[in-house]
Amino acid sequence: MKNALLSFVALMSTSGMFAAQPAETFHAYADSDICARLMLGPITESRVGCSLSTVKDGANPVLIRLQNNLVLDVNKKKMIDPLVGQFLLATGEVKAKNGTMKLAEVSPQQAKDIPAGDPARKLLDARTYKTDAKLHEKIRHELAMMPYISEFDFISFSLMGSDLILTGWTVRDTNRSEAYNRVKNIEGVTSVVNNIDVLPLGSNDMQIRAGARAQLQQSLSRYFWGSGSDIKIVVKNGDIILLGSVSTKADSDIAFIKCNSVQGAFHVFNLLRVVNQVKSAEKTQRPGSKTNVHKNT
Repeated sequence: MKNALLSFVALMSTSGMFAAQPAETFHAYADSDICARLMLGPITESRVGCSLSTVKDGANPVLIRLQNNLVLDVNKKKMIDPLVGQFLLATGEVKAKNGTMKLAEVSPQQAKDIPAGDPARKLLDARTYKTDAKLHEKIRHELAMMPYISEFDFISFSLMGSDLILTGWTVRDTNRSEAYNRVKNIEGVTSVVNNIDVLPLGSNDMQIRAGARAQLQQSLSRYFWGSGSDIKIVVKNGDIILLGSVSTKADSDIAFIKCNSVQGAFHVFNLLRVVNQVKSAEKTQRPGSKTNVHKNT
């Protein structure tokens, strides 16, 4: 019986059932988990600043595969932590379906080291993100119609021509698959990368979500209604990420203070947009210039 079992294992190994994932080498950018799912566009100075500041505050470092914007959670974070905000060559085993990578080797490089015409240069050129407004609206509408999105979910997207990148966080695994299924067959979309992160549902994170919502409703109840809100409360492994929009800087500060008082929370990343400040910036920007404003779906 033992010999038969060993023969079966040997057979399956040679047939590929237990074969290791082949290693790949590709151009990448070392980012933070937060900025990778929010700043959906070319690698600019503001993107680098976001990467550096959020990792310094405790966000997890991740890799962005430049060829298609895929976010990869690596097993050896210490290897990329000192390289956050930089381009690099990464080698390892990639599991694209769940966004993970078994990292073997990394080496820093400059943007100029990526050959002209290489698909990895997509994230280096802002012109890549000029898209059809009608296609953008079709995608936004489909995602906005998802029925089980709450204040604990944040789903967004970006377009590179006809290539669509889904991103954000959700507490429901079904939301991740539904978002993909809703957009994959839209006319004009040729490919979809699904970077939506499914959040852990451990008791500590669940308590933090409930505590944060209760604290915010005490002073900022006007931003909440039914099962939705203008403020999104993303909780992952004890960290709170505040997203969405508020009317004033004072409201943003109150939200930050309230969430810092939630029992069990490790760190609060306050990424709320102040609507009045955004409008003021748009009015004063020079003709021909662009203001990068993240739009919630």
